[in-house]
Amino acid sequence: MSHVLNLYRSILRLHTKHLPKDMRALGDAYVQSEFRLHKDVTNEEHLNRFFSGWKDYIEHIEQTARARNSKAAGLADTKNDDTARLYSFGASLNDEIDLTDEQKEQLMKLKDEASGLTK
Repeated sequence: MSHVLNLYRSILRLHTKHLPKDMRALGDAYVQSEFRLHKDVTNEEHLNRFFSGWKDYIEHIEQTARARNSKAAGLADTKNDDTARLYSFGASLNDEIDLTDEQKEQLMKLKDEASGLTK
């Protein structure tokens, strides 16, 4: 149980340290919701995928933050369009990912909410 709480806190700390304010509010709410939804899950395979996904998310946030810090310090090659994705939080989903209808609906709600923040 403590590893779950440590993971949760690590994500929230990364949000506080690295995400813009509007993204942080959305991200914190999403993380809180996901961890609550999964608190009673007992299926080991499902839990392993859940934790693996959040660990990948942490890695992405850390890599993006490092790239942005390098860019801000003038240490990064900003002329290369291929590296532009390194400086943005988030990533495109692979079309081959098999999502349930419920997951697709949740992603659409998240997309709509995130789009509302940028208007």
